[in-house]
Parts: sequence; structure tokens; C-alpha cells
Amino acid sequence: MEISEPSIGIFYISKMLGLAPYATHRNTKGQVEIRRSWVFTIYSATFTVVLVCLTYRGLLFDANSEIPVRMKSATSKVVTALDVSVVVMAILSGVYCGLFSLKDTLELNERLNKIDNTLNAYNNLKRDRWRALGMAFISLIAISLLIGLDVGTWVRIAQEMNIPHSDTELNVHWYIPFYSLYFILTALQINFANTAYGLGRRFGRLNLMLTGSFLGESKDTIAGKASKVSAVKTISMNPLAMPTTLHSSLTKLNTESLPSISAAKNKGLLIKALADSHESLGKCVLLLSNSFGIAVLFILVSCLLHLVATAYFLFLELLSKRDNGYLWVQMLWIVFHFLRLLMVVEPCHLAARESRKTIQIVCEIERKVHEPILAEAVKKFWQQLLVVDADFSACGLCRVNRTILTSFASAIATYLVILIQFQKTNG
Repeated sequence: MEISEPSIGIFYISKMLGLAPYATHRNTKGQVEIRRSWVFTIYSATFTVVLVCLTYRGLLFDANSEIPVRMKSATSKVVTALDVSVVVMAILSGVYCGLFSLKDTLELNERLNKIDNTLNAYNNLKRDRWRALGMAFISLIAISLLIGLDVGTWVRIAQEMNIPHSDTELNVHWYIPFYSLYFILTALQINFANTAYGLGRRFGRLNLMLTGSFLGESKDTIAGKASKVSAVKTISMNPLAMPTTLHSSLTKLNTESLPSISAAKNKGLLIKALADSHESLGKCVLLLSNSFGIAVLFILVSCLLHLVATAYFLFLELLSKRDNGYLWVQMLWIVFHFLRLLMVVEPCHLAARESRKTIQIVCEIERKVHEPILAEAVKKFWQQLLVVDADFSACGLCRVNRTILTSFASAIATYLVILIQFQKTNG
């Protein structure tokens, strides 16, 4: 996970929810140093275990109740159990990544600091900070409102049952620990999305630096090249002045070529620095995929199963009594789970797309440069780009990009038809 000044708010939110058991402090150079906090490590493990145990206790309470509120049929029991279990697995994997990925976190942030120093002229810390805080607060406020609406709806449904000597509202109250897990799940996704989006943002700034430094020729440069060409033509047209004029002209060209050689060396060093930054960003993508791979896998599975389960309960309600409040809440849950899926997929897709743009820019630079030193540096950068893979993966099982959305759409339709058929069979 990225722990930097712009995203420090997300770090503290993750820390309070048990996902980042680390301590940070600034050294004498003003850099943020990260180390493990044993207090928050114990807090993270204890907090997660307690919530998970209470979640399954509430699930069993409703399943074994004489008047269940949510588990009214065998199919709904299976769907609800899967719905709860996939959230629990996503939470446990996220906490596991926080507890055992300190080494990857240290290396990731060390690389990001060096890259930010290289791209310092294109950084905008204030805008990055507001983006991170906006993403965090909008996501947490949205899930808070949605959980409030859902709990209120189920409490109303339990009250409308109006069964004497049966406290059906207690069944709903036992689901509150499960709803609490959604805050941890949302924070986990915010953490991953912020880090992936930060990598894509740095790829984009590297591309801007390449374009501005090597593809933005000024009019003065073009005019200077034209004047040199005309001077050479004038010398060649006057053969009587060749001995003296040629010597003085060559001397002048040699003195003028020294700054150009120095500029070519400087640009070659800049190309090398940007190539190193691009390679380091590729390694950051690999580090993020390795450290968050299992968590991303369970997040994707949870999005798939939640979309299937929520659509299943929505269709059941449409085919039965059609409670308008319940229907609207289920539709809002579908929208929320789809946005959760996009929160994982889009930052990964944007980072990979910006990484692929670099090779186009480098090819354009290679076509325009002619200095041997600079041309050699550009060629090495281009060869490096041919083998760089900036695609995120979930434990190597699938690439996280937009193509996964179509796979999810077909899978949701298939499983939804199967569940509806089982419901009709079981009544």
C-alpha cells in the first residue's frame, strides 16, 4: 500500500479499521519512515476475529430461528451464507496482506519516493491529497447511507410480520456485525484503488515529461537550424574564400557543437532517469499484485457473488409481494457492488493504458532525434519497454482490466438463471 503525504488520510482510515498495522514518523530529512506497530498488529487481529465470530453467530441465529427474516427457503440460506462468507474471506485476506506484506510495502514506498523525486516538476501534492480524501469520504458515506437504508428496511419488514411472542427484530440486529465488515471491505478497496491509481498517475506524468522534454521543439530552435544550413550553403558557393573562411567557419561550428554535445548528454541522462523510473513503476505494479493479489481475488469474487445474490433477491421480490422500499434498496446494492467492481478494475486499466502509451512516445522520440548519444539512450529505453508488463493480476489467475467486466456480465446472467430455477423447484 502507498503511504505518502497525499494519501496519509487513507492510511489512517485503514489503520483504524485494522488493515494497516504500521507506525510512521518523519526522519531528519523529512521522509516518512514505516515500521510495524505491534499494538495495532494485535488490535487488527483481535478486531477482525471478533467481528467474524459475531457475523457467523448472527447468521446461525437467523438460520435456526423459528421465524427467519432473511433465510426463508433452502436456496436463500445457501445464497445468504455464500454472501456472508465471501465478505469474510475478503476481509481476512485484506488483514492478512496488511500483517504480512511489510517488506513489500517498504520497497513499494521507497521506489515511489525516488520516482516522485524524478517527476518532481509534474507533481501536484495538493490535488492528489484532495483526490484521495474525496475518494475515501465519498465511498464511506455511500456505504453508511446504504447500510442505514438496508437495516431500516429489514427492521420494518420484521415489524410487519407482527408475530406474537417472537422478537423478529433481534434477527436483524444480529446482522449488524456483518454490516460492519462492509466498512473494512470498502476501506480495503479504497486502499488498493488509491495505490493503483497513484501508479497510473505517475505513468501519466512520466509520459508528460517525455513529451515536453523531447517532442516540444520551439520555433527558435528551428530558426537556428535553418540559419546554420544557409551559412554552410554560402561558404560552399564562394571558392575563393575557402581557405580562410572554411577554417574560421569550422572553428565556429566546433565551438558551437560543444554545447550541443553537452545538451545531448544531459538529455541522454534524462532519458536514462525516466527509463529507470518506468522500470521501477513496472516493479511497483508487480509488488502491488503480489502483496494484494489474494485480496483482489476475493474482492472480485465478492463482487460477482454479491451481484448474483442481490439480483436474485430482487427478482424474488418482483415475483412475489413487490415491496417498493425493499426493491429500491436492492437496486441501490446492485449499483454499489458494480461501483465496487469498477473501483478495482478502472485504476488497474488506467495504469496499464498509461504504461502502453510510453512506448508510442518513445518511438516518436526515436524518429526525431539524431545525436548518437541520445539515440542510443532512446534505443535502450525502447528495448526495455518491449518486455515491461504493467498489467495487474489477481494471484496470477486473471488480469485485472476492463475485459473482466464482460466475463462478469455473462457469469452473472448464467448463475442468476440457475438460482431462479432452483427456487422454482424448491418453492
